[in-house]
Amino acid sequence: MRSQAFLVVGAFALNCLIWSSTWMAIKIGLRQAPPMTTVGVRFAIAAALISAVVALWRLDVPRSRAFVSLSVFLGVCHLAVPYTLVYWGEQHISSGLTAVLYSTMPFVVALMARVILHDPLSLRKLSGIAAGIGGVCIIFSDSIGSGFEARGMAAILVSVFFASLSSVFIKKHSAAYHPIVSLMIPFAVAAVLIGAFAAPIERSNPLRYGGVTWATILYLAVAGSFIAFAVFFWLVKRVDITVVSYQTFVIPILALLWGWLFMGETVSPRTGLGSAVILVGIAIATLGTHRRVGSGG
Repeated sequence: MRSQAFLVVGAFALNCLIWSSTWMAIKIGLRQAPPMTTVGVRFAIAAALISAVVALWRLDVPRSRAFVSLSVFLGVCHLAVPYTLVYWGEQHISSGLTAVLYSTMPFVVALMARVILHDPLSLRKLSGIAAGIGGVCIIFSDSIGSGFEARGMAAILVSVFFASLSSVFIKKHSAAYHPIVSLMIPFAVAAVLIGAFAAPIERSNPLRYGGVTWATILYLAVAGSFIAFAVFFWLVKRVDITVVSYQTFVIPILALLWGWLFMGETVSPRTGLGSAVILVGIAIATLGTHRRVGSGG
C-alpha cells in the first residue's frame, strides 16, 4: 500500500508539472499558428506515438462496441471540443487566467459524479462549489468592457463542462482497459475531426511553422498529450475521480508562475481575488474527501 501510495503521489505531481506548463506552451505556439490546425497536428502526432507504443508493446486493443463507442465519445468530448475551445479562448486571455478558469473543473466533476456515479455530495463540496462560482463571477466582472476577453473566458468554461463530463465517463467505463490503449482511438478521432474543420477554415500549412512553434507542438504532443493523459488514465483507475481533478488546485498556481516568469503576464487585483476565491473553494472541497487508494491493476 505504501508503494502504491507513493506511485499515486508521484503521478499526481508529474501531471501537475506537465499540465501547468502546457498553458504557456499553447500561448507561445499560437503566436505563429492558428488554433485548430495547431491542436489537430498535436493530436495527430500523439495518436501516431500512441499507436507505435501499442504495436511495440503488443497491447491488446478491444474491438467491442462498448470500447469503440467510449473511444469515439472521448475523442469528441474529452479532446476535440474542449481543446479547440481552449486554444481559441487562449488567443484572447493569458495562459495563467486560462489555467485558473480550468481549475473550476473539480466543481463540475463533483456535480456530474453525483448524478452519474452517485458519489456523495457533501456540504463541504457544496461550499467549495459556491466559492468557485463566486470566484468566476469576480473574474468575469473584471472583463465586462472587453468582449473578446469575456468570450475567451466563456470558451474555457464550456470546455471545462465537456472535459468534466468525459472524465466522469472515463471513471465509469474505462476500468477494464489499458490506459495507453484507451488513448489511441480518442486521439485519432480528435485529430481527424479537428483537421477536417481546420483545413477549409484556417488554410494553414504546418510545414511553414517556425522552430519555436514546432517545439511547442511536439512538447504538447509528447508530454502534454501522451505522457500526461496516460498518467491521468492510470490515476483515474485507482483514485476517486473528484480527488484526481483536485490537481487543478496546484496547476493554476504553477501556471500563473510560469506565465509571470517567462511571458511577463500580470494579474489584475480583481482577477487575482477571483482566482484566490476559486482556489480556496477547491481547498474547502478537498479537505476530508480523499478516499483510500483502490486496488486497480
